[in-house]
Amino acid sequence: MYKKYDLAAVIPVRLGSSRVSQKALLEVGDEKITLLAWKIRQLKKVLNKANIYVSTESDVLKKIALDEGVKVHHRDEYLADGHKASFSEVIVGVVKDIPHEHIAWVTCVVPLMSPKEYLQGFKEYDEHVLSDNSAYDSLVSTNLLKEYFWNDDEAINYSATKHHTISQELPNIYRVTNGLYMAPKKLMLEKEYILGEKPYKSCVSKIAGIDIDEYEDYEIARDLIGIYNTKEKEKEKESIVFLDFDGVVVDSAKEAYAISMLTSGKINKLDELDLDSEHCKRFLGQRCHIGPAWNYFYLLKCIDENKESQFSDILPNEAGKEAKKFLNEFFATRQVIRNHFWDDWLKLNELYNGSERFIELINNNKNVVIVTTKDSATVNALLIKYGIKREIDIYDSKDYDQFGCKSLFMDDFIKNNKIKKAIFIDDSYSHIAKCEWVENLSVVQAKWGYVTPDIFEDNKDEVINLIMEVLRG
Repeated sequence: MYKKYDLAAVIPVRLGSSRVSQKALLEVGDEKITLLAWKIRQLKKVLNKANIYVSTESDVLKKIALDEGVKVHHRDEYLADGHKASFSEVIVGVVKDIPHEHIAWVTCVVPLMSPKEYLQGFKEYDEHVLSDNSAYDSLVSTNLLKEYFWNDDEAINYSATKHHTISQELPNIYRVTNGLYMAPKKLMLEKEYILGEKPYKSCVSKIAGIDIDEYEDYEIARDLIGIYNTKEKEKEKESIVFLDFDGVVVDSAKEAYAISMLTSGKINKLDELDLDSEHCKRFLGQRCHIGPAWNYFYLLKCIDENKESQFSDILPNEAGKEAKKFLNEFFATRQVIRNHFWDDWLKLNELYNGSERFIELINNNKNVVIVTTKDSATVNALLIKYGIKREIDIYDSKDYDQFGCKSLFMDDFIKNNKIKKAIFIDDSYSHIAKCEWVENLSVVQAKWGYVTPDIFEDNKDEVINLIMEVLRG
C-alpha cells in the first residue's frame, strides 16, 4: 500500500441526497455492490485499509465501511444536513478528527476513477506538492478539456470566425472531476476548504470524470462499468507479483523447531515444547542458514555439540543417510501433527508483524501469487487462517522440483503469459541472486525474514511501494 508520507483517505458520505435518493447505496458492478463499497475496494488496492475513513452519520453506511474493514468517522447530524451546514463546516468538522498529516478527500460518486489513477495522484502529490521549493500546495483530479466554449454572448477560448483554431491548439482548460482532492490537514483547517490556492492538476481519464449527480449519470456510469472492468483486467494480465511464503508472509521457524524436536525424539508430544528455552533460541538463531528440511538434522546435532555458531560451515552439501531418514520422518511427523493437533499446529506458524498488508494485497489483487518450496495445502491453510478470502494461485514444492529452481519457473511463467512487468519478493539472497537474469522481473529481498543479523531490516514499506508500482504500472 502507498506509504511514503502520513496519508489518510476520507470518503465523506451521507444517506440523504437532494437529487438522487440514497445515492451511496446505488449498486454497480457484476457483484451488485453499493457505490460506497465499490469506492472502498478501489482504495484498498492502493492504500492500507487502516488509513481509509468513511465519514457518515448513517448506521447503514457505517456497517458497509466496517464490513469492508475500514475505519468509521461519526459525522454529527448537523453536518449531514446539506440544507443546514455549509461545505466549509463539513470539511472542518470531518478533517479535524482525522489523525493524519495529509488528507485525500475522495467521493464515492465518481466510480470510474481507477486505483491506478488514485496511485498516480498520491505519487504526484509527493513529487509536486511535498517536494522542496514546490509551487503547489495541494492537488485536484481533473480532465484536460480541448473543447470549444461559449458564455451567454460569445466564444471564450477561441475565435468563432475564419480564424477558427483546431482543438489541439486551444488553451488548456481543466475540469475538476470531483474524484480526488489532496492537501495537508493543517491547510484544510486553515482554509476551511479541501484545496489551497495553488493546486497541482492531476489529469485523469475522461471515464474517471463521470460524477453521479443525477440518476442519468448513474445509468451512464453503471453501463460503462464493463469497459472499466475490461481495462482493469487487461492491466492485471500485464503484471505479476511473485511472493515467497516462509520468511515473507509467515514465520514458520517455531513450527520447524517443534517438528524437528518431535522427529528427533527430543520431545514426545507438543505439550513438552518449550519455545522460551535457550535451546529454542539457539535453533531459531540459525534459521537463516536453513535450506531443505534435512538441514535441521545437522542443526540439532550442532546445538548438541555446542557448535551451532559453525553450522553454516559444517552443513554438508548433500544429506547423509541419517539426514535422509530424518527428512522422511520430519514430513511424516508434520502430517500426524496436522491431522490430530490442527489448531496447535497453526499457531506455530506466525504472521509477521505488518504482513497483514500482504494479506490485503492478495485479497485485492488477483495478479499476486505465491511461489514457495512448501506444499500448497499447508500454504493455503495458513493463508485462510490469516484472512485470505479468495482462491490464490500457489506454485509449490512440486513446481520447484519440476523446474529445479524458482528462476526457471518464473522465466517460463513470464514468457508464457506475456508479462510486461513482474516482481519477486523473497528473503533468501541465494534465490534472489539466481533470479536477476530473468527478463521483465525485478527482485527485492525481504530483510525481515530469515536473514543474518547484519542484514536484518524491516523494509516492508519499501517492498509494498515497489509492489504497487508493478501492480498499477
